[in-house]
Amino acid sequence: MEENQSKSYNAFFTILNKASNFIAGFIAVALLVVVVTQIIGRWIGSPSPWTEEMTRYLFIWMIFIGIGLGFRKAESPRVTVFLNMMPPSIQKIGKWVYTIGSISFLLFIVIYGINLVYQQIALNETSSVLLIPVWLVGISVPVSGVLGILNIIQSLIYHKNLI
Repeated sequence: MEENQSKSYNAFFTILNKASNFIAGFIAVALLVVVVTQIIGRWIGSPSPWTEEMTRYLFIWMIFIGIGLGFRKAESPRVTVFLNMMPPSIQKIGKWVYTIGSISFLLFIVIYGINLVYQQIALNETSSVLLIPVWLVGISVPVSGVLGILNIIQSLIYHKNLI
């Protein structure tokens, strides 16, 4: 039974990691294409206003996806030097303070991100140039929180020595 659970965890986290890596890579490539388009447009004297707005939205997605991905191998900034100087009992407590604090913060992001998206949908907000629904950008906030929580769980399962 435990082996089946391990295989299902592996399959779930493999799919999650591949999907989040694909999204991050897609955002990076899209950002490159949009910025190069913006540079060429300015160079030839015909800048496109949509490129500035799209660049901003892609940066927002990239930042929030990066927040969620940073927890995959417990790579988020932590005060490990100070913690490593403490006795082992304090170090164990520090691991749980880090874990509980991070999950609490990410839950906060999920809850308020969902509220933000509901507000954007209710007000039917659209971007000024692209005229896309702004919730498509706002949804990056709760997505990042959920991704971060899942990656903390992954770190607890597979990288016990890092947390």
